[in-house]
Amino acid sequence: MKNSTLFLFIFIMFLSSCKLVRPFFVKNEKKETRKEKREEKKTDVVITPKDTLSLPAKDTIAARKMIEYRQLEYNTIQLKAKMHYESNNQKQSFNIHFRLKNNETIWASISAPIIGELARAIITPDSVKALDRFNKKYYLYSYSELIKLINIDVEFSTLQQIIIGNAIATDGPIKDIQKLAGLSTFVIKSNDYINQLTYNNTDSTLRLLQLQTARPISTSSILINFYKYEAFNQHLLSIQRSYHIQDLKGASTLDMDINKYEIDIPIDFPYSVPANYKFGNK
Repeated sequence: MKNSTLFLFIFIMFLSSCKLVRPFFVKNEKKETRKEKREEKKTDVVITPKDTLSLPAKDTIAARKMIEYRQLEYNTIQLKAKMHYESNNQKQSFNIHFRLKNNETIWASISAPIIGELARAIITPDSVKALDRFNKKYYLYSYSELIKLINIDVEFSTLQQIIIGNAIATDGPIKDIQKLAGLSTFVIKSNDYINQLTYNNTDSTLRLLQLQTARPISTSSILINFYKYEAFNQHLLSIQRSYHIQDLKGASTLDMDINKYEIDIPIDFPYSVPANYKFGNK
C-alpha cells in the first residue's frame, strides 16, 4: 500500500466530510464566494412570524431532549476498529486505532495485517503531524493548511464527533418531526444544510443520519447507518456503522466495525520522528 499518509489524509477527509457547510471541492475560493453571495441575494427569503410557527413547542423540546440524551460525553476515549473503504476505483481494508481527548487531541494509527503500522497522525485544533511509515516521510501542517490540502472546511470538534458516533449538525431549527414504526425522525434545517436524524423510540439510539448541503453551487450528501450499539459504564456506543458519501466525484462507502473501546482512562499520544525520515511537505 503506497503513500499511506496520503491515504490517512483521505480517510480523515472521508470522516470529516459530514460537516457539509461549504462545497466539497473549492477550486477558486474567492470566485466561488462571490458567486455564492450573488445566488443568495437572488434566493433571499424574508421569514415572517407565521413561518416560525411550524411545530408545537412541546414537540421540539422533546426532540431536543432525545438528541441530547444519546450524545456520548467523555473526557478521553480510545477505539480500535476494522475498516473497509470503497470508491469507484479503489478498495482498501485496514485497521485503525483512535485515541481522543475531548476538544484537544485526535491520535490515529493505521495498520494492516502482517505489514504492521502504515501511518500515524496527531491532530489538534492548531496542527497536524503525520508519519508515513511506508515511504519514511513525516509531515507537519497547521490545521488550516490541512483544510486547504483536502479542500474541506470542517471544525475540529465535528471531526471528533464523527469518530465517536455522535450526531452532528444539530444546531439549526427543527422543521419537521415524523414518527413511524417505532422510529422518530427530526428534520433540522439551517441556511447551509438539511439534516435528518432518525432515532429508535425504545432506547433513544441514533439509527440514521442523512446530511446534505442546501447551497445552489454544490450538492453533497452523507448517509450514516448506525447498526449496532453496546452498553458500557452507563454509556451506549455505536460499534458498527457505515458511511455513504455522494459528492462531485461520485460515491464512496466506508464500513467501520469497532472491536475494542475504553472511555475516560489515562491515555497518551506517542509520536516521534525517526532520524532517517525525510520532510514530506515539499
